[in-house]
Amino acid sequence: MASIGRITTRITRVSSLHRVLRRSIPQPATARFLTTTPRTFHSHSSFNDTTTTTTTNNNNNKEDAIYTVNKEEIAKFAAMSDEWWAPQGPFKMLHLMNPPRIRYIRNRLQASGALSKKNGAFGAESGKKEEFSVGRFPLQGLSILDVGCGGGLLAEALARLGAKVTGLDASIENIQMARIHAKKDPLLNGVSAPGSLEYRHQTAEQLLEQGQQFDVVCSMEVIEHVENPAGFLKVLGQLVKPEGDLILSTISRTPLSYFLTIFAAEHVMRMVPVGTHHWSKYINPDELHKGVEELSKCEVLNIQGIGFNPLSGQWELTRSRDGSGSTEGGLLGLMGPPLAEASNYFLAAKKPAATTATVDASS
Repeated sequence: MASIGRITTRITRVSSLHRVLRRSIPQPATARFLTTTPRTFHSHSSFNDTTTTTTTNNNNNKEDAIYTVNKEEIAKFAAMSDEWWAPQGPFKMLHLMNPPRIRYIRNRLQASGALSKKNGAFGAESGKKEEFSVGRFPLQGLSILDVGCGGGLLAEALARLGAKVTGLDASIENIQMARIHAKKDPLLNGVSAPGSLEYRHQTAEQLLEQGQQFDVVCSMEVIEHVENPAGFLKVLGQLVKPEGDLILSTISRTPLSYFLTIFAAEHVMRMVPVGTHHWSKYINPDELHKGVEELSKCEVLNIQGIGFNPLSGQWELTRSRDGSGSTEGGLLGLMGPPLAEASNYFLAAKKPAATTATVDASS
């Protein structure tokens, strides 16, 4: 009982800190479009859908058709590309976040039925006897697209679990580093294990023009770095196969997220380079929920927070909106929304089945 009391006290203190920060940190003018009523992706120029027009901002050439890419953001991460696989480097927090990322993806694909459907049909579709253990390779039979894959932290992990993974990034430096690292693991060649991994130096828009779709599309900690979030969500939705899954992660635009991801992580503890994040580009869960359903044309099934526990030095999933508890067993697993979603969070959505047009026999 004493331990429960201490945990409750800690949660109360965090909640109190969030209230204090909300009162003390003013919202910048650039973020006001996301706090007006009703909230919409179309009420500010940076969230306008420019998919059918050329961009004229100073980050991109006006003739450039790559309309969601922010070249300053690409250059920033390209400059750190050599350190993607350094566990104590500038991407340390992403290394630590990768295990709960994988758990969340597996949990949501299991809940949506994607795992059982693909695993059960894998052998029949190939016409060959099942050679690999479904338990060891739970994602076998799934095609997964990782948009904004960086150095391949998530893409490699998904391929090792049996998926056919395509990693996509607009930075050639990131793709080169990802390819070099992937060559070190024989499990990623598609022969010694069911998983395979291919990296492409492309944008999501360019891939869409090739007519490809995937069972699962992931884009983790990316949307807050793109030039046109509305257009980005629309493209992601079109890359998902009918009845496929869309999984995203980003950061809420709250006083607590400013304190944790910018003030503490960048300026005080130096866990990530200064300038990595821009608070005004963060997107709140309700805003992303609305954007995914209206622009990606996918039904949102789950939103779940994730937080860094400084006591354990690990990221922990929180309780999700549907009331399900975290399997992490840590302090943050006791937290529920809205506090649980006040900083980093995941969102999972499902694309509906394709509809077939009916022909009027009288015509």
